[in-house]
Amino acid sequence: MVSAGLDTVPGNFTMGLGYLSTPHGQEIQQKLYDEIMAVYPNNAWEVCLKEEKVPYLTAFVKETLRFWTVLPICLPRVNIKDMVYDGATIPAGTTFLMVVHPASSYLYIRAKKRQNAYAAAYDPTHFAEPHKFSPERYLVPIQGISHFAYGCGSRTCIGLNLANRELYTLFLRLIVAFRVFPAEREEDRPVIDALDCNKMMTGLTTDPKDFKVKLICRDRGMLEEWLKGSEERTKEL
Repeated sequence: MVSAGLDTVPGNFTMGLGYLSTPHGQEIQQKLYDEIMAVYPNNAWEVCLKEEKVPYLTAFVKETLRFWTVLPICLPRVNIKDMVYDGATIPAGTTFLMVVHPASSYLYIRAKKRQNAYAAAYDPTHFAEPHKFSPERYLVPIQGISHFAYGCGSRTCIGLNLANRELYTLFLRLIVAFRVFPAEREEDRPVIDALDCNKMMTGLTTDPKDFKVKLICRDRGMLEEWLKGSEERTKEL
């Protein structure tokens, strides 16, 4: 379960980090920092391992998972026995794929290139302004599936709770420890588009193209203390 996340969690974290370096990302990270400090003014670095009580950060993680669907195509399924659906018998051995909603011809054309989960995440009939990165969309209840990063139904990724906690902790510690700024050179900045950011369009998972960001430490003394504590706690591993 842990090894399955070695490609997926870093992909989402990397693209989330890249977005924080954009002009809109500057606004988001300031709001994240303010809300983290409002909940945990003194011990956010430690408490984030035990609980999740910053709604805007949880919303940011969900929007990162939606915006960069780390498996752009949901894996196919095959039924092992005959099944009846809506009066029709579907024989064993039938391959199932998630269908694409053709509400947008642009999405439909892109989705035909093996990107059905991507198309679902950008379906305008389910997500308002899907091409806009907006954590705020998750601050209100969403009808139906929140996103398709973990698949859906009975074959949903069994590691989703672990992945959610990892991303929440990674982003919280990043925001508490650093301010994220764009690279000096335009060519070093991230590609934000959910498909174009991928090194290999036909790959199973999103592998972000290389980019650079600038990290400025908020409090070097505190960071060194946190890192020292982490090294002490894990020295036996």
